[in-house]
Amino acid sequence: MQAKALGESLKDTKFDYIFTSDLKRAHWTSQQILKNQADPKPPLVVSELLREQHFGEGEQKPFSDGSRWVRQPGRVFKFPGGESLTDVRKRADQAVEQFIEPILRECRGRPATSKHVAVVAHGIFNSEFLGALMARRKMNAPLEWCYRGMTNTGWTKAEVGYADEANIETTTRISTNPSGPISPSSAPSSPPSSTPNPDNLEPLVIKVLCSDVTDHLQGVVRQKGGLGSQSYDEKQEDIRKFFGGGGGK
Repeated sequence: MQAKALGESLKDTKFDYIFTSDLKRAHWTSQQILKNQADPKPPLVVSELLREQHFGEGEQKPFSDGSRWVRQPGRVFKFPGGESLTDVRKRADQAVEQFIEPILRECRGRPATSKHVAVVAHGIFNSEFLGALMARRKMNAPLEWCYRGMTNTGWTKAEVGYADEANIETTTRISTNPSGPISPSSAPSSPPSSTPNPDNLEPLVIKVLCSDVTDHLQGVVRQKGGLGSQSYDEKQEDIRKFFGGGGGK
């Protein structure tokens, strides 16, 4: 219901590209957005790069203070066989370079509204994806980071362009405060790394216009179980093989 409501609410926004994780919840949501797009519909690009953080042996385990499965603070902690936040950030950097960079080059010199792109992913990955973009700001300026994840199907909108062509000031503060419960997979324990990208890509200007927009959820009954009601996606188990050189399915 929530994904369908989101798709209907975005029907008047003409997207040029939709990029989505191949995991069930995000993929289903992206299909609802695509379904409500006018013809000709934009391409739907499905990628394992946009998957949620993999918790290894911690997958499907109860996350609580009284459990042995407690995520430790910091960006390098990982459960056995899983990913750290730093690992997720590397995927986010790769996604920006592979999917967003070509669009930025195509739109150089055009208004920020010349192309509309939807990225449909997951809580922690969304945080790292925003962090990957913000780290590309000119001179890597300080950033006040208060990102606490987003409500299920909540969305954030930003204008992105190259710094040498933009006439807007970049956002220096990211803040979200989800209206719903925060699941362990949607609340990063620390801000994303501000280390400049290693490929010396051109600096960007990013203006965050709104964050965690949930107007489409008014009158929608929350599914039983809240944010964690979606069944576990066995595809998530393939992520170690995929990024370890063993191939993914």
